[in-house]
Amino acid sequence: MIKFFAVFLLFLFIVSCGYPDIDNVPDFKDAKLTEEELLDYCSISNTHKKDIDKCINDYKS
Repeated sequence: MIKFFAVFLLFLFIVSCGYPDIDNVPDFKDAKLTEEELLDYCSISNTHKKDIDKCINDYKS
């Protein structure tokens, strides 16, 4: 039973080494959004039409 547990832990250790580190996540500050994505983004964070328009104009400038 201990041998099975040790093999299982070794297997989990080896498999978990294949996942990327959190430091490898790209920075999305320079990402360009399409018109549809920009409208979705601004609609989620704002509810009023003038706030959505302001969000879109701020992003484009």
